[in-house]
Amino acid sequence: MKKNILISLSLVLGVLLYSCQKANEMKYIGVTNAVFGTTSDTLTPIVYSFLEHPTVKDVDTIYVPVRIQGNRAPIDRQIKISVVKDSTTAVVGKHYEALKDQYVMPKDSGSIKVPVIIKKGDNQLNISTVKIGLRIEANASFGSNPRYQYTSVTFSNTLKKPTWWTYWESNLPKFTTTAYSLVTKITGRTNFSSTPDGSPLFYVSIYAMTSVWNPFFTSTSSDVQTLTTWVSNHPEWVLTKHTSDNNYDFYQSSDPSTKFRYGIVSSGSTIYGFFDETGAVMVK
Repeated sequence: MKKNILISLSLVLGVLLYSCQKANEMKYIGVTNAVFGTTSDTLTPIVYSFLEHPTVKDVDTIYVPVRIQGNRAPIDRQIKISVVKDSTTAVVGKHYEALKDQYVMPKDSGSIKVPVIIKKGDNQLNISTVKIGLRIEANASFGSNPRYQYTSVTFSNTLKKPTWWTYWESNLPKFTTTAYSLVTKITGRTNFSSTPDGSPLFYVSIYAMTSVWNPFFTSTSSDVQTLTTWVSNHPEWVLTKHTSDNNYDFYQSSDPSTKFRYGIVSSGSTIYGFFDETGAVMVK
């Protein structure tokens, strides 16, 4: 009986070892490609707004995933990524930094992340989006599979009106991209529940935001002195008068490139306020 059990175990182990050996020998047969994506062969176009990242100063880096469609290799391999002019509206140097001539897929690796450095300095981004079309080119290391070798990065300093803004609009200015930027920078919050689902955390987060925003906005609509007092209690903010007119620049010392124009709302008025990207006054 024991002998039969030992023989059976030996047979099972032999089958398992043979199966493992055959599995190790199995390889992808065909042309190996480099494609955009992670675990699948497609990558949803990337959409980015600087407004959703208020701590970003002048530039940010978008990491675009690239994976191998085929076999890994025991050597480094070059990947060529080009900008597709026909589908690109962003200007190199102005909106993004030039791509490298080649990127490296390290030996024995199946994926990398390619950095695309974007810039927010152009005021046009406050009004419209720009796009970078990207394509992986066939080369000596990788073949062509156009369906999976194109993607795009679209970015701006604009944003669609979030649902929570509508729900709490009695506490906030009329929605514009400038208003959103000012509110989120003052409160330090950008992510709120999109629907009032009854969760206590939703209301806590919103009331925490409005408790910071309301005193600030009340001070700004009074006069310069009141806002100056607010600034004196918040040293990370700066209020500087223009030399060419009676308006002011209001901005964070850590992000001087993002300035908010502040001044008298209309000729003959004594009321002050902020102006949005269209030149209109931001009011409740």
